[in-house]
Amino acid sequence: MPKTIAAEIPLRIVASFRRAFGQFLAVPLAVVLGFVLAAVLIYWADTTWSDGRVPSGFGWLGALLGDSGSLATLLSTVASSIITVTSIIFSLLLIALQQGASALTTQVTDQFLMRRANQFYFGFFIGLSVFVLVNLVTASGIHRPVFGTAIALVLTAVALCMIVVMIYNTIDQMRPRQIVRTIQRHVLAARTVQTGLLRRSRRKPRPDWPVVGTVRVEGSGHIVGIDADGLQGALGGLSPVEVELLVPLGRYLAFDERVAVIRAPAGEPPDAEAREKVRRAVLAALAFDDDRDLKGDAAYGIHQLATIGWTTGSTSKSNPDPVQAVVESLRDILFRWAAEGDVPSDPASALVIADAAPGEAIDAIETLILVSSESLQAQVLAEALRTVAALLPRVPEGWALRLVDVVRRALSSLGEHVLTRELEQAIDALAEALDERQHPEVARDLRVATARLASTLGALNSRSTRVPVQG
Repeated sequence: MPKTIAAEIPLRIVASFRRAFGQFLAVPLAVVLGFVLAAVLIYWADTTWSDGRVPSGFGWLGALLGDSGSLATLLSTVASSIITVTSIIFSLLLIALQQGASALTTQVTDQFLMRRANQFYFGFFIGLSVFVLVNLVTASGIHRPVFGTAIALVLTAVALCMIVVMIYNTIDQMRPRQIVRTIQRHVLAARTVQTGLLRRSRRKPRPDWPVVGTVRVEGSGHIVGIDADGLQGALGGLSPVEVELLVPLGRYLAFDERVAVIRAPAGEPPDAEAREKVRRAVLAALAFDDDRDLKGDAAYGIHQLATIGWTTGSTSKSNPDPVQAVVESLRDILFRWAAEGDVPSDPASALVIADAAPGEAIDAIETLILVSSESLQAQVLAEALRTVAALLPRVPEGWALRLVDVVRRALSSLGEHVLTRELEQAIDALAEALDERQHPEVARDLRVATARLASTLGALNSRSTRVPVQG
């Protein structure tokens, strides 16, 4: 085994545990530990019954539940019932999750696991089972767990009622629009985390500082974190340099791929030892993992939305409703980001990181325009074009240029469609938005293409000859 791969294994194990706790395990384990602590406290409270003392006002409870043998029998019945019900319910939930994943792709698993309610449900049922078993084990001739048994019965009744709520929530979560909206919320939350990183860096390198070194990764995986503060501190004690990351957060890199370049003032290049220190500082500041992290990587959520849109919008599923929900979510995301404006940068920062998330969202819209031509879903294309038309007057100039390029490229697929009224209205609105944003040439090309498509109405054409090719 190569040394570099062997060195990665402990780091990957730590990253896997960190990801597992961050996505799912933290809440269930906290709930289970809460039940264990409660069992310990209730055991101490039950010592009064074991000593032959009846707590004031609770004599009726001891008479109702009986002696230690009766309590042990009751707890044994409750424990077996809870464990059986828990295994059945969890199996049904996993089947529901599998059905949702088969309908929309495996992208649904992240949002299912990251829901706090789901985490609490899992922790509650497991914790309750542990709680009942602890009280069952302590029931003996010298210990009478009256309070523990009473609380176990009450919590069991709560658990049985909770099953109805849990089943409804699971079914509701598997609805395509609910899945899309949940991923959208995760994208917006990840953007907030990502914005903090971007504020501690700059968007563009200094144009008069040439490249004096290259940083290549010594392992492989997705970039899931950047310790900007640690890197700034490491660079502060060196000669003037800046580090430009060549790839965005979340990008996969193979062994020995370039991840960053080192820049320095012209005529003041750092020596070999200083460049090596910078290289080591950059690699130490980057965290890699086999999987992307939805909590801090907004582009990953965008990727999930685009994947759901492509799967459901193509002829693989031919279901226009989820893909329209994806387009609506992308529109809302971009409107919110546009309202915030470009992320401010730190002019004094020695770290250069490009803001790739808005471009990823625009590229996702372009992908959904393409898939609508493959499946002939004119309603999806109309929704996507209305989204572009609505965004053009509101977004910064750089985003607008990218949207205009999306329109120009989308013209290639327009001939696959029939010019429905909804599609024609969307195209007219888009052309007006292009004129308003001072892109009359693209608006003209769009109107010409629409006129050619309109000329085919009332004529019998196959899909491949719907719009005749000009000679």
